[in-house]
Amino acid sequence: MIIFGVVCIKRRVIQIANSTQLISLPRKWALKYNIKKGDELEIEEEGNRLVIGTEKSQEAKNIEIDITNLDRDSFMFLVRVLYIKGYDEIKINFKNPIVDHHRLNKKVNVMSEIHTEVNRLSGIEIIQQRENFCILKVISESSIKDFDLILRRVFLLVTDASSDLVKGASKRDRYLIESLEERHNTITKFMANGLRLLNKFGHPNYRNMPSYHSIIESLDKINDILKESARFMVNKDFPISKPCESILLDINSAIHDFYKLFYDFDFGLVEKLSSCRYRLVNNIEQLSKRLSKEELILVMKLERVVEEILHSKVERMSMQY
Repeated sequence: MIIFGVVCIKRRVIQIANSTQLISLPRKWALKYNIKKGDELEIEEEGNRLVIGTEKSQEAKNIEIDITNLDRDSFMFLVRVLYIKGYDEIKINFKNPIVDHHRLNKKVNVMSEIHTEVNRLSGIEIIQQRENFCILKVISESSIKDFDLILRRVFLLVTDASSDLVKGASKRDRYLIESLEERHNTITKFMANGLRLLNKFGHPNYRNMPSYHSIIESLDKINDILKESARFMVNKDFPISKPCESILLDINSAIHDFYKLFYDFDFGLVEKLSSCRYRLVNNIEQLSKRLSKEELILVMKLERVVEEILHSKVERMSMQY
């Protein structure tokens, strides 16, 4: 039987004497989390259900991959995905020391880019490096108890990045806008760590696991959109008009409102976020003739932020009930 994506396994109650009742643990689950005699498990009562959990992670998993035919972005995302899925040791093989970097339209060094990606991930290091392979290993691991703190940190970093993008645009502060590139990497580090913890340990509130995954992934997309927008502004170096600034402020307000909604659920904020999307579309249509070509491209890029927020808003409502 499956309830909310969780497999439910039936167990028969065993009566010991007159006072003690026992049930057995599923063997597959016990092996997965290396449960042994004498270990302590956490038991939480939820109505007519008992939720049994452990702070142990899954057993260490190793994997070996060959990235010879992949471009720079693809193999970096592959390494990140394997880290998020919970692998503890990753051996990376490659026949060619250089790969295509499509955005920059040039060749780049494989090991240099692997170092870049490792710096975006928490607790993992390159422990061995040779001419045609390297080995990455997780040498320190956070606890699932850190997850909520990590998630709040992600929210704060994303809202700060959004505010600084608008501030940098209105004041034409190139250095402030450029700073979003490095902050993007910091946010990525926290988000990847949070997703890894969910995959390795699960969340105590198991019913909301899919929503946590979905919301973090949306925040990741918003983080990417802010970075792409910052790059565009730096490369084009164009002034921001008042109509464009008003649109950017609306998008920034939506990000801040979703942060408030997540930690202090309120139907008023739900409605505000819903109306924001339609108001934004109408504003872009009405102001489009007053925007420069560069401004119009910028607001169309950032409009995707509101779509991600609307998706996450639905997930947040599902978490409430």
